[in-house]
Amino acid sequence: MSRKERVILITGGGSGIGRSTAIKFSEQGYKCAVADIDKNSADQTVRELKNAGIAIQVDVTDAKSVEEMVNTTVQTYGSIDCAFNNAGIEGVREKTGNYPEEAFKRVMDTNLKGMWLCLKYEIQQMMKQELAMNDPDKWKNMPELSRFQGTRGNIVNTSSTAGLNAMPEFVPYCASKWAIIGMTKSIAKEYAKDGIRINAVCPATTDTPMRDRFKEQWPEWQAQTDGCYPVGRVAAPEEVAEAVYWLCEDFCPFITGEYLKVAGGL
Repeated sequence: MSRKERVILITGGGSGIGRSTAIKFSEQGYKCAVADIDKNSADQTVRELKNAGIAIQVDVTDAKSVEEMVNTTVQTYGSIDCAFNNAGIEGVREKTGNYPEEAFKRVMDTNLKGMWLCLKYEIQQMMKQELAMNDPDKWKNMPELSRFQGTRGNIVNTSSTAGLNAMPEFVPYCASKWAIIGMTKSIAKEYAKDGIRINAVCPATTDTPMRDRFKEQWPEWQAQTDGCYPVGRVAAPEEVAEAVYWLCEDFCPFITGEYLKVAGGL
């Protein structure tokens, strides 16, 4: 079975990496459900797409809102072939001894609980779908024991290089991104035999609104961070979008439970 019209659901799709990813998938013929807590920004992303798209307002910390997001996508397009769980916040910059408890909770609710809720409802939908391939002809001559039978869905989660290294003064953000990698690996093992692939991307500093906020608040600190990459620059959001696309397509369907750094040689 092949998928003629593929569908991707993207959270945090109103700006930055989420917007660039929606544009990339749309250029490749995907129908895009662009979800964001800011409906206006999601609408703007949809206006920039080359193919069909819908904007959905979602609060990823709320189970009902996430379930409605998934249901709206399926009611509109019939399936969710890929999902990019990208919504997240950085929190405040502060050492642990002075870090506000409410800010800690907000980061964890958005970045970790929010991603878990998205995974939960996306997986429920994908388990209802049949195994399918994006390009069946690519695999038809493979030996029987290793032949790729297709997937029910592909999911990519946004972690960060902060999920692989220390990030002082942003400990809740760092902790949430570490946890996303553990969650990705664990859930990928749960559903590997069911034909659902789950991976993560770990971008380094990327030219997004988050970086703009950092540059405005802490210009010297951000300039030092920007200057640490061996390639001599930070990532463009379009480069992260390419990594997400590669993980969602059938280029190497043996990959699940992994993370892909997009880190400029760092």
